[in-house]
Amino acid sequence: MFRKLPLVLAVVVILAGCKKIDPKIYSQDGPQTDGDMLIESTIGDAKNMNPALVDEVTGGDIDDLVFNGLARFNERLEAAPCLAEKWNISKDGKIITYFLRKGVKFHDGVEFTADDVLFTYKVYTDPTVNTPYGSRYQDIKTVEIMGTYEVKVTYKKPFASAITSTFDYILPKHLLEGKDINKGDFNRHPVGTGPYRFVEWKTDQKIVLEANPDYWEGKPRIKKFVMRIVPDQATEFLELLNGGIDAIGAWTHGTLTPEQFSRQLDTPKFKDYYNSYKTNELVYSYIGWNELSPLFNDKKVRQALTMSIDRQTILQNVIYGLGSICSGPFAAHPWAVNPKVSPLPFDVERAKKLFKQAGWKPGKDGILHKTIKGKDAPFKFTLMTNQGNVPREREATIVQQQLKEVGIQVEIQIVEWTTFISQYVNKKKFDAILLGWSLTPDLDADLYGNWHSSQTGEHQYNFISYKNKTVDRLLVECRRTLDLKKRQKMYWQMHSILADEQPYTFLFMPKTLVAIHKRFKGYQIDEAGIRVRPMVGTEKWYVPSTQQKYQP
Repeated sequence: MFRKLPLVLAVVVILAGCKKIDPKIYSQDGPQTDGDMLIESTIGDAKNMNPALVDEVTGGDIDDLVFNGLARFNERLEAAPCLAEKWNISKDGKIITYFLRKGVKFHDGVEFTADDVLFTYKVYTDPTVNTPYGSRYQDIKTVEIMGTYEVKVTYKKPFASAITSTFDYILPKHLLEGKDINKGDFNRHPVGTGPYRFVEWKTDQKIVLEANPDYWEGKPRIKKFVMRIVPDQATEFLELLNGGIDAIGAWTHGTLTPEQFSRQLDTPKFKDYYNSYKTNELVYSYIGWNELSPLFNDKKVRQALTMSIDRQTILQNVIYGLGSICSGPFAAHPWAVNPKVSPLPFDVERAKKLFKQAGWKPGKDGILHKTIKGKDAPFKFTLMTNQGNVPREREATIVQQQLKEVGIQVEIQIVEWTTFISQYVNKKKFDAILLGWSLTPDLDADLYGNWHSSQTGEHQYNFISYKNKTVDRLLVECRRTLDLKKRQKMYWQMHSILADEQPYTFLFMPKTLVAIHKRFKGYQIDEAGIRVRPMVGTEKWYVPSTQQKYQP
């Protein structure tokens, strides 16, 4: 399960033709020429690459390059045309008519049309498809083809984030119609309309893409993209310094560790070859408490757990202050944060009182005990997290030590990424999990998939089984309220409830810490950092011919 990969994989061997260049040249620019490749890494392999099924970061990063949606986000985080050249929205917000871009082709040469939009809708609303995104389409009443390049989508009620939440990855009808979406070959050989097309996937080694020569927005200048699987952040950084990878966090959701960013970049080996960036907080780190467990189904216990954890210590000693403590799931949406809600304080004495009120009392063994279903139960649980994320492993150790001080015994279990998601998180076979959640940096904050009580199925995102009738109502009303100020008040109420009930212990929002080889030009850092999801601007990246490293 915990297989280690060799420091330098075969991918470096096959990318023959690399040449050494005086690093001083990287401070210069040059003509925007084609060629070279970008090699990044990730600590966990993808499970599959069908966007309807992807429920983890690696597969999503690949899909952002292989697929397009009808709309996407521009650099100002506004909805902008993509496969749809434009759209009209009715005054009541219930009808959206999309006018599709003509001449766009899938990677196999077949033209994209309205048939593919209708087919995509059918996939996401098919109850037999294991998609975590079906809730985004549940308020659609009809999808009608008005012509080869025109689609009318009618909603039962207005859906505030309809443009950015639905039809964000268009699937090819001609390849998937009549196939088993859950198990088909397409899941390992995706075909989209995006700037890069799939070449190969070697499990636990690498995923290779190449520039789409027929991309509607212009052929990307970077000829290939390689995502290497390096299941350890320390090894990733060594690979970066030794030239085995070109970037961390450029076209993927990767990040340098805070220690690397704070203490290991001030060397000629790094500064001569790489640029580093500290981008906005679009992720929050949390501990999710499985509310199906009798240990965590009392909000007083969850409040006490949060107040037993010194988040400021974690913030300073694990991520070196590169982030901020949070009290809710709004990392990318500051307008939705209730200004009257503050994170629960670190207060051990108050935590002990709450444990006592919830029926937990110290035993002779130093552990809290309670009678559950007629039996004496010690407060013991397993905290799970994924392999290869060094800060997360350290956070788990600090949490373990701090909860011991209040009489709770915590075992730490670290599991390989794909196994962790598929066998434990999705199946709810966990007590508590330490994870991070990455948010789309748009101007809305639709949290329905994470917090609505209907979204607790095996392939859905409410995997802690949180249920609250008021939150359910607010989530639905937020979706149907087009007025941003009215929606903001609903999110403020929701924030207050989540902060009180503590279904998660919201830890902090870390900065994304990016490193990119200096030979790459043409990108810009914006409000969302260096990448906007779905990807915008990858076709603008280039390497001047005199600085190119690989000749694939």
